[in-house]
Amino acid sequence: MAEKRVRRICGRVIAGAGDSWDGCLDIDSSGTIREVREPAARGELDYTGMDDTFIVPGLVDIHVHLRGLRLRYKEDEYTGTRAAARGGITLVADMPNTLPPLTSPETVAWKLRELENKSVIDYRVYLGIPSSRDMLEKLIHLYRSVDRVVGFKVYPADLGERTPLVEELLKHGDILVVVHPELDVGDRVVSSSEEGRRGLRGCWIERASIEHLSLLSPEARIHVTHASCASTVEAAADSGFSVDVTPHHLLVEPLDDCLHKVNPPLRSIIERSLLLKHVVEGRVDALASDHAPHAPWEKMQDPMLCPPGIAWLEHWPHLVSCLVSAGALDMGKYVELLSLNPARIIGVERCLEPGCEASLTVISFKHGRAGAPRHSRARGVPIFMHRLCSYTAATIVKGLLVYFNGRIP
Repeated sequence: MAEKRVRRICGRVIAGAGDSWDGCLDIDSSGTIREVREPAARGELDYTGMDDTFIVPGLVDIHVHLRGLRLRYKEDEYTGTRAAARGGITLVADMPNTLPPLTSPETVAWKLRELENKSVIDYRVYLGIPSSRDMLEKLIHLYRSVDRVVGFKVYPADLGERTPLVEELLKHGDILVVVHPELDVGDRVVSSSEEGRRGLRGCWIERASIEHLSLLSPEARIHVTHASCASTVEAAADSGFSVDVTPHHLLVEPLDDCLHKVNPPLRSIIERSLLLKHVVEGRVDALASDHAPHAPWEKMQDPMLCPPGIAWLEHWPHLVSCLVSAGALDMGKYVELLSLNPARIIGVERCLEPGCEASLTVISFKHGRAGAPRHSRARGVPIFMHRLCSYTAATIVKGLLVYFNGRIP
């Protein structure tokens, strides 16, 4: 498929909760929505009258590990963003635990060059916590001067010996700080079974990390990512922090194999049900994938030795859509959780009005099964042959058609 600019798209438009209509979006040559029309002339992409297909603001995934740099054997910016495009995702925010980590201006510049040259969708990056105060000041300057840098990521290890640097960062109330909600003791847990890991890395360790950060700086701009427990969501809300949840912590049954090994661990059905209740009731701000790819041979090791992480950029929005099919969420809430709210958290635009960036996802509801990934280098997915309730009909980034009818240019 040759690269193509979309000038008009028509069909059932859902801009958010309680905001939907049948019409057309005209897009100018700069990739901006020029006009919103009533159904009239046919568009280049025309879904008029297709009751099971929806045009929505482009999906945004704010927790993705694209790897690349010296870990490109696991995944790189090209394969990862192609996988995202197939999933209907128009923008990913890439985590800094690369090799080398994004804790110096030189490495950040290298990473941004790789993304500029290889990414087929839009992107942002987070910075890691460095080892010195001088380097932290340089990274704060970088955050303020480079638009594609949207925040810092705090890992459990950072809440150990680097706590003074985290505390210094939190004093800057305008800087987004994304937190992996576990204390550093979690990284020292060793267990021969997932049940043991779930116990040792229990919900208490997540809640304690949030309370610790709240005491360090109650006014900081903190986002808690991949909360795996209902009590973590409650603690984030009590502290005034935003919070996201992954589909695997909501919907995937824990098993003692490498494909299901992830940090924080997958929880019991009771905990997952309580977490889902918070999502349905609107206490969770966003959903995000925590796409964490590894080479196939790495995920075939003994579960005690294999690296944690689930890779599923191509599938996860269409697993979540089963909550819409089941009536637990409506499409407006789905759009808020996968597009509008994630965009707001990292400070990017997602809207369907004249003047808005024309980054759009077209989702068609049709049941199918999760097969092997087509684009990601990480071949194993823990939901292989699980039921999916939709597929991506088209992915449009700034007016450019990057995925259509199962193909990427």
